Amino acid sequence: MDTQAETFNEDLPPEHSYLGENLESVSGRVILTEGSYVTLPLLPRSYGTLVPGQTFPMTVRDTGRSYLFRKCVETNHTFGCISNRYRSYRDDIGEGSYGTTAEIYEFSDDFGTVCIKAKARQRFKLIKTKRNEGGLLIGELKILPEINLNKPLSSIQCGSLNRVRTTRKEKCYAWEAFLTPWPKWVYDQYDIDKLKDRVDKELRFLKQGLRKDKGKVIMPSDPTELSFWLATHLDAEERYHVNKLDSPIQRIRWQLSLMNKCQQYYCFGCQTQIGQQSDVFAMSIEGAQGIYVNPEGYLHDTMTLINATNLVLISTPSTEFSWFPGYAWSIAVCANCHKHIGWQFIAQKPKLQPRKFYGLTRSSLITKISRDNQQDCDLPVM
Repeated sequence: MDTQAETFNEDLPPEHSYLGENLESVSGRVILTEGSYVTLPLLPRSYGTLVPGQTFPMTVRDTGRSYLFRKCVETNHTFGCISNRYRSYRDDIGEGSYGTTAEIYEFSDDFGTVCIKAKARQRFKLIKTKRNEGGLLIGELKILPEINLNKPLSSIQCGSLNRVRTTRKEKCYAWEAFLTPWPKWVYDQYDIDKLKDRVDKELRFLKQGLRKDKGKVIMPSDPTELSFWLATHLDAEERYHVNKLDSPIQRIRWQLSLMNKCQQYYCFGCQTQIGQQSDVFAMSIEGAQGIYVNPEGYLHDTMTLINATNLVLISTPSTEFSWFPGYAWSIAVCANCHKHIGWQFIAQKPKLQPRKFYGLTRSSLITKISRDNQQDCDLPVM
């Protein structure tokens, strides 16, 4: 790489600067008690499925959602997003559905166009819905708990080993496991430190990205945050299952199983191969996948790949409303069925790296097990 090359600033995409400069900060933070029942306005229809920690923008012009966001900002600036399983082809919001609370942290209301930046916060289960006098859809929600398990064997640690535990940790762990009916490998499956090591190995492909710490994947250290950060790299259907699980260890184990088996991406319309997991890389500090909004208000859950195949560009490059400052986008469709797959992004400065990459919408792709191209990757919840 040219020593004078300009590396793309990964802090820029989460700022969603294409929304303009007139958004104002909304102060305060709302934390709802786990297990409590709360009443919140619901977004009538949310594309995809949010998990806690995700940043997402919205721009709306219709009366209903504009009124909802204005009311939210006037109160506790929190609303509910029902998981929209786009592969179930259902538009109804039924009792027993799952979703995520969202908190508005920037807001603008300019001549009938309302723009927000929000952060997904806590998981919930929908109990019932009703309409208020203003026509807003209101939901009674149960805030779901986060169940953090203790380290395996923590309750039977041998005091006699404490003097050597720091220097011979694995050896002590093996000795203590020998005192139980189960072998050590059983406990390893629920040890968060070992799960983190497995995650790091599975995500080696992200190291080809533009990480600022010289190739090391930046992952949250907290188990709950890590489980949700991993979920942002899944599609909406898979994130729906993640939101149903209360334990971060259970979520991480399920995601590792998924990541290990699903390593190729195919067109949802005709199943032509489009990309591979090894081509995924991070153009944002938040990861390789993010939610962006176009000028018409449509949300796109977008994953970035350094290479993609079987795509045809059908528009001239444009920098208007570009999600990645410094890059021009062109619409990309499947070369076989002509279904919209995403966009190709081209650097506008000669030395800006990477020179080009692809942003593909997760709703346009399916994943398949790499060793058997005839089976869809639809793993059961563990």
